[in-house]
Amino acid sequence: MTTFVLVHGGLHGAWCWQRIVGPLSERHAVVTVDLPGRRPGSRPELSAYLDAVAAAVDRAGPPVVLVGHSLGGVVVSQFVEQRPDAVTGLILVNALLVEDGEAPLPKMQSIGEDWLFARPGALTFEPDGSAFAVAPELVVEGFYNRCTPADAEWAAGQLCPEPLGLVTTPLRITAEGFGSVPKVYLGGRHDRVLPWWFQQKMSTAADARLVDLGGDHSPFLSVPDKLVEHLLASGVDGPR
Repeated sequence: MTTFVLVHGGLHGAWCWQRIVGPLSERHAVVTVDLPGRRPGSRPELSAYLDAVAAAVDRAGPPVVLVGHSLGGVVVSQFVEQRPDAVTGLILVNALLVEDGEAPLPKMQSIGEDWLFARPGALTFEPDGSAFAVAPELVVEGFYNRCTPADAEWAAGQLCPEPLGLVTTPLRITAEGFGSVPKVYLGGRHDRVLPWWFQQKMSTAADARLVDLGGDHSPFLSVPDKLVEHLLASGVDGPR
């Protein structure tokens, strides 16, 4: 039996996987991770995110299949860089990926005008500048544009500010670490946060097989059945 460890993206929490856990756990063990920074006033650095993933992986018993969504792709990529032997494969779900020496925020800004959150006022910041959120009027358009109105409203109500430490820290990415692990990128042409052309560019640079789920930035809500299907068919859960 394979163990899937699911790591959510920025502003989200482990709650986002709830439609995935049941079907996936019918055949495999599933662990969801609540990354630090979900509580008001909590301002962890990248190392704390990595510690949370490490704790989940170690409790599950490595090696595991590690799944990262959106900014969670940054976290799982750095974890794999440090501990490639702890995973049999990496599944990147509409994930942001950086190259060696890059930080996530400049990487997203490099998308240019195609990045929805490049619009003036799209990102809001805590008074002390230590965390960011998305302007309410852009949440559904950005994250949930292919979801039902009820699902979009429910999910939008769960979001929380994300500490800036996650997006301003440059990552170390090498062929010996991150590059040594089999990868699949499960994306979608209707993603308005990470445009399809950008997903193609990132997945190619990471040597990850790219799959179009046909959903938005949040396939765990817009196309959950397809996401489960491709998680099960990823082919990254065998021996390396």
